[in-house]
Amino acid sequence: MKIDIIFNDPTQYSTGRIWDDGKTDIDKVEESIDMSEYGVLDEMKSVQRALKASEHSTKIVPVALDVQKLIKELTDDRPDIIFNLCESLDGDPTQEMNIASLFEILKIPYTGSRALTLGLALNKSRVKEILTYYNIPTAAHYLCNDSGKYKENGFSKVKDKFPLIVKPSREDASIGIDNNSIVRDEAQLKNRIEYILDTHKQPALVEEFIEGREINVSVVGNVKKDENDLIVFPISEIDFSLLPDDYPKIVSYNSKWMYKTVEFTGTKAVCPAKDLSPELEALIQQTARKVYAIVGASDYARVDFRVKGNVPYVLELNPNPDIASDVDEDTGFTRSGKAYGWSYETLIQNIIKFASERWNISL
Repeated sequence: MKIDIIFNDPTQYSTGRIWDDGKTDIDKVEESIDMSEYGVLDEMKSVQRALKASEHSTKIVPVALDVQKLIKELTDDRPDIIFNLCESLDGDPTQEMNIASLFEILKIPYTGSRALTLGLALNKSRVKEILTYYNIPTAAHYLCNDSGKYKENGFSKVKDKFPLIVKPSREDASIGIDNNSIVRDEAQLKNRIEYILDTHKQPALVEEFIEGREINVSVVGNVKKDENDLIVFPISEIDFSLLPDDYPKIVSYNSKWMYKTVEFTGTKAVCPAKDLSPELEALIQQTARKVYAIVGASDYARVDFRVKGNVPYVLELNPNPDIASDVDEDTGFTRSGKAYGWSYETLIQNIIKFASERWNISL
């Protein structure tokens, strides 16, 4: 097949420095380095390498702000399928779903979740409402649009549950989450809501902070009869033991992206997770399948949990997780796939296989 690997190209829109210039040795740079712009570049290169030995022909298609250029590219040289790695448009993650919508308008099949799911998953509050409807455990929460009225619109759900965590309601990649995100009284809550509203220009999601184990579950496949059709990789856990005692045990933006920070160094993934009872492991895996099916994920996704008292509380579903490999350390999804027994090449080929079956196209 002709496969276009489409990704949001940060080199065209980023206002910060892109360190991945092929020349700079980042280990010799003294300052902490924001690696967030590397992720999609690593993904694109990894997927391209994984498909190099296959019979498919691939083409790299970077996306920035020029949508007309993308349309022309796709119509002049139409691919059989798109390997969709596009997480934003011009750095705006809320536009992720619109790129997928464009593929649907052009009637070009693509890997990963469809536009509706991509948009829904970014609306964290709405997803929690849906999970609550299906009796799937998630933290008590409410949405706040006005720090001056933080005691309204659902505050009663969390007022007796301090500490709370406050985060942007429509972001991914831990944007807006730092060591000040955990609040322990109403004054801190009000201040943090103001920060989210002023800095991120969106409502603040306020939720009970589940002080427990942080669990990530990678799921692949598509529902044919029921969620048991889905494959669940071995469970991964974030190890917070290397964080200083006075640091909150959370996966912050620094933990994910700011190389050489205390948080980046102190939060490492362990896969398979240790000391999970067979009963709890089975419950987490089955819950992950249900969330994947309910939110409507396709081909691959990751479900994040906090586990406390043998109850897996769902944090969110990430329908477009980082699937880079061939880097110094695999991303969580790729590491889980390898723990399941799949090589990286097998993982990428199977994602294409799942997508091809779903769109009813032959390999």
